[in-house]
Amino acid sequence: MREYLKKTLRQNVKIKENNDLYDRLPLAFKGRYDLFDVEINGIDWLAIQPKGDVGLIALRKDRAKVQNISGLNCAIFLKSTTPYIKEKLVEDGIPFVLKGKQVYLPFIGCLLSNSGERDIAPVDIISYLTQKLILMAIYERWNKVTVSEAATKLGVSKTSASRCFDEIEYLNVNILDTKGKARAVTVPSDIKQLWEQLQHILRSPVIRRYEFPNDIYLDKKAGITALCEYSLLSDNAYTTYAVTKKELSDTGVKKLKQVRKGEAIGCAVLEVGYFIDYNHKPIQDPLSASLSLTNEELQDERVMKSINEMLEEYVW
Repeated sequence: MREYLKKTLRQNVKIKENNDLYDRLPLAFKGRYDLFDVEINGIDWLAIQPKGDVGLIALRKDRAKVQNISGLNCAIFLKSTTPYIKEKLVEDGIPFVLKGKQVYLPFIGCLLSNSGERDIAPVDIISYLTQKLILMAIYERWNKVTVSEAATKLGVSKTSASRCFDEIEYLNVNILDTKGKARAVTVPSDIKQLWEQLQHILRSPVIRRYEFPNDIYLDKKAGITALCEYSLLSDNAYTTYAVTKKELSDTGVKKLKQVRKGEAIGCAVLEVGYFIDYNHKPIQDPLSASLSLTNEELQDERVMKSINEMLEEYVW
């Protein structure tokens, strides 16, 4: 880190490990961070460097504790991080040095210095293609699947797959890996834990819902009907189907007259942003089916129990 700071800032830099400060900090710090005394042109400050993966919340809290106890400015030394964490550190004004790529030390006047950091466009909401990639990776237990390989599996261009990888990197999804010098996707062994971590970024695949007075007998089942196919839950009096945007014109769904308020429903059709060929059956995959349910359906205890049973049997 010293040589990188010296080269980037073009100033005299002294760095030495600080083992004395551990005595004034919680015991966990010794296993979690290396602590350093840093001097740049006569200005003294401290740095903490994570020994392993430390989340953003912990980084904020631990860095503030070191700064408060020491009375000195404290920065975070990072060997690697995600664009999301880096962006949040800058937003919060938290000093950091990303080795070989970026320096952000506002207390010495270095607001932002880049050197080879790849720009990734901000992501407000996950795209359907990226969500499809993540779910396919879970079902197929991807291991070091590169951009090119992912593009083939998804049936899209390499450019589109690369954008999905960018989104995954920005959103800090814990499946990014490397294969040689290339980016790759590797799904961790604990799928249930990964799913819990993904909940806040995933969205319902449903773009629009149509309800018709008669059953139009489409091929793909979705939503509550799909859940019933995977469990012992009894379906509604009508079937729920799925169509993708590309299939809308072929099915003629948009031209059909929908039910009026209070009329009996013959079938429901969900226009979905993607459809995964799960086990080669025309049934929406388990994870997407759970994401497609309405708030009203999710309030039913029988539905929640069936979801848990479905995921336990087919996903975990």
